Amino acid sequence: LDLGCGNARHASYLEKRGFEVVCADISWGMLEVAANKFKGERVQCDAARLPFRDGSFATVLYLATLHHLPSREDRLRSLIEIRRVLREGGKAIISVWALFQPRFFSKLPKMLFNLLKGREFGDVYVPWRTRGRTYMRYYHLFTKNELLKLAREAGFSDIRYYKRSFRSKFFAENHVVILRKS
Repeated sequence: LDLGCGNARHASYLEKRGFEVVCADISWGMLEVAANKFKGERVQCDAARLPFRDGSFATVLYLATLHHLPSREDRLRSLIEIRRVLREGGKAIISVWALFQPRFFSKLPKMLFNLLKGREFGDVYVPWRTRGRTYMRYYHLFTKNELLKLAREAGFSDIRYYKRSFRSKFFAENHVVILRKS
């Protein structure tokens, strides 16, 4: 399962190598874009309410998607759902944007102010450009401990953590976990 598949970049790569993949995304528009390079099954759904049977998948890819869910409750619910649809021994690979990276340091005062307004620390809007237009796109920026705690609360105990950096030797840009259902 490629959950939050977007344009199916990962799913098409796996499909070309003989893997059976289901693409799932909340956006039907993105699923239509995905159809240009991915021939397998596409399902429109909410990551916090998956329409699949228990134990349906050996692997779930959840890359750069969890951080778009606007509430902690939905983020937790989506991980619980992933655990539900994984087979025993199955693995989920999850990546999220990291909070403490230089490009977001200027947003820290606003994040602190958000706490006073009852929002979560780490909630930001980031300009996203496509087809000559700019949109303000929601992200929840994670600390390593926050992601690990969320995974444990969802029922995962076999957790492997990695950090990924492209621009900095000192700051993680992405937190990555591999969660095994046991």
